[in-house]
Amino acid sequence: MQIGTKNLEGIFDEFKKVAPRSALQTDQDVYSIPERAGEGTYQRTCLRSGMEISWFDANFRDAISLDVDVQYPHLEIAYTWEGQGSWEQSGDSRNYALTAGTSSLLYIRDDKVHAELSPRERMLHMEIRMDMRCLNMQLPELSRLLERRFFCRQTAGAPQIRLIAEQMKQCPYSGSLRKLYLEGKTFELLAIHLDDAGIERQPTVSKLTAGDIRCLYEAKEILSRRWRQPPGLLELARLSGLNDYKLKLGFKELFGTTVFGYVRGMRMNEARKILEQGRVGVNEAAILVGYHNFSHFAALFRKTYGYNPSEVRKVAGIDPGQAERSENPYSVMNNPFPGREERRLHE
Repeated sequence: MQIGTKNLEGIFDEFKKVAPRSALQTDQDVYSIPERAGEGTYQRTCLRSGMEISWFDANFRDAISLDVDVQYPHLEIAYTWEGQGSWEQSGDSRNYALTAGTSSLLYIRDDKVHAELSPRERMLHMEIRMDMRCLNMQLPELSRLLERRFFCRQTAGAPQIRLIAEQMKQCPYSGSLRKLYLEGKTFELLAIHLDDAGIERQPTVSKLTAGDIRCLYEAKEILSRRWRQPPGLLELARLSGLNDYKLKLGFKELFGTTVFGYVRGMRMNEARKILEQGRVGVNEAAILVGYHNFSHFAALFRKTYGYNPSEVRKVAGIDPGQAERSENPYSVMNNPFPGREERRLHE
């Protein structure tokens, strides 16, 4: 599929609008993907001139190839919940993956990208898209980024990013309040990405080969499956086909976090979800995700989210009366971490 875009509208030329705007959601359009490709929808919400959010939920019959010619200064924040795929800048051998739990900060101007989306599995993906000609953002970090023709930094397993993305997906408001809420979350995500990107540094040429990158993604997938009992660094290096030195440095370069930080992020995210259900206390939740030092768990949780684990339901706006401890699916009797706590991975 070939797509040329001179503005935010261009990407939708290949899609058919299937739902008219409602009285409450005057800023929202819903499109269907081309029938020849599969089935699913592309939901588009305009926040202001030059800024919008797209929600992509689809299943493809066959592998999909997209060639997109971006002919304007385009800034994007993306987050993937489900699905697999990859993309690359035209003329660049470096490959970027679309995988669950990975977020990207992308800037592209007058350049092309090629994307491949995997078939026969659900793709659930969010993109915050900005036309920088329409936005007047006076930020030094952003100004340095806009001087480039292309920039991409991916972050994997960051609990703060996942939380904000989920809050946006489950926005409790409608109408103008919905736009206000989503725009605020957009700027929150942008601040996190710009702070993490280190754009003030001079761009460096990556020494990672295409083979190294494939091995690093394999290491991330292993950790995603085995975060409850993760392999040590040496074992992870062996399983992924790298030496431990390249694993440590390459993982940080590619995903914006250390191996240990990725596992910790998975644990913090699981702890937050458990506590939101209100069926176990803080100490039980800590044990279930691998922490037996409760004060250490509380400190890490507070550092990650900015509030105490005991305040999860309050922050999430959940009525404490909704907790159903009698139907508790969690139990320390089923604890997958008997007597062990973060002893195999080190930063």
